[in-house]
Amino acid sequence: MRLKAKPDSCNHVRSQVSYNSPEYRLNIIVRFVSPALKHIVFPVLSHSGYLRRRAGDGPAVVTYHGVFPPGYKVRDRALDANLVFAESFRRQLELLRKSYRVISPANFLDWVEEKAALPPRPILLTCDDALQNTLTVMVPILQEAGLSCLFFATGAPLEPTPSPSMLWYEELYLMMRSNAEPIAINLPEAQIAMKMTPSGESLHWWQLVEGLSKFDCQTRRELLEQIRSQVKLPANWKDKYIRDPRLASRFLTLDLPGLRKLVAAGMTVGAHSLSHPVLARAPEEVAWQEISGSRSALERALGQNIWAFGYPFGNAATVTQREIRLAERAGFRCAFLNIGGGLGAKFDRYAIPRVHVTAGMKLAEFEAHIAGFYRSLRERFGAGAQPIGACV
Repeated sequence: MRLKAKPDSCNHVRSQVSYNSPEYRLNIIVRFVSPALKHIVFPVLSHSGYLRRRAGDGPAVVTYHGVFPPGYKVRDRALDANLVFAESFRRQLELLRKSYRVISPANFLDWVEEKAALPPRPILLTCDDALQNTLTVMVPILQEAGLSCLFFATGAPLEPTPSPSMLWYEELYLMMRSNAEPIAINLPEAQIAMKMTPSGESLHWWQLVEGLSKFDCQTRRELLEQIRSQVKLPANWKDKYIRDPRLASRFLTLDLPGLRKLVAAGMTVGAHSLSHPVLARAPEEVAWQEISGSRSALERALGQNIWAFGYPFGNAATVTQREIRLAERAGFRCAFLNIGGGLGAKFDRYAIPRVHVTAGMKLAEFEAHIAGFYRSLRERFGAGAQPIGACV
């Protein structure tokens, strides 16, 4: 099957909607009302204390994807939007310490298993992908604040002497951004054929991510090598990302010694699949190996129980009931999505909602998310529990 362009996208996964649908009404709200919410309403509600007073019961789980290293220049909004600036991270932690109660991963697990109660307005901190900046930038800030975090790491780059590794889908994005001319991508064994143009590169990128997610790690790596050749990049094109400390901190993932340092710093490690594919696009045997194999690999490498799983991408388009069932079957004690979070959110032990923090999120908007106010607005307009304006 050849991959075809989609008519519309929101971070590459939104489909067209009816003019009478809740999604369409929500799009209108986002376009015209959201700026007023972010710049006027949320700051007023946050400053007045209303958001924390109206917060619901149950914990809010917050997820980050790393902190920009010092001196790093944002390269691309689509590429870098998931990370946050160090000063923003400090301000967010200060707010949580002052007005909420940040709990440890162990406290959270005890609550999930009904072994202990939680304090009012409890917050669990999590972070996906385990990039190098999580150890060099994020952990020192957490330690300054006396807080701990649950870090979700992939299981593939855990050999005793691994080569420097990127998240494969970011590597693919960087390759596609490297050429300003239209390029044909042909992968017959993957049934993928497309003409990539600079104006449509983001959509093409997500189509390739979905298509390549059908394959195991090794096969996907071979297909990426074919793409590298077709976009006419030299074999050593990644060297600058390895040699430049700022680029390495931004794009490279932690190796085994780095993960051990996370643990030694008092942090908790969870599994994030073997290689971060779109699990919903993978055959069941590949999805099972990605989920169960990541737990086995991390437990062997770190010598400790890995009890939490974070679904890669983690939204409704990338996680189905099959993946939820597989996470439970693999022996995880809980698993986390990447949407629908905030205090008062409904909890399913293997589909725990989270607040996804992004680079452009101001402090008042951040509090509107964690307090559950953002989610309740979306529910009021009949569009489900995904936060307004978010498409992770």
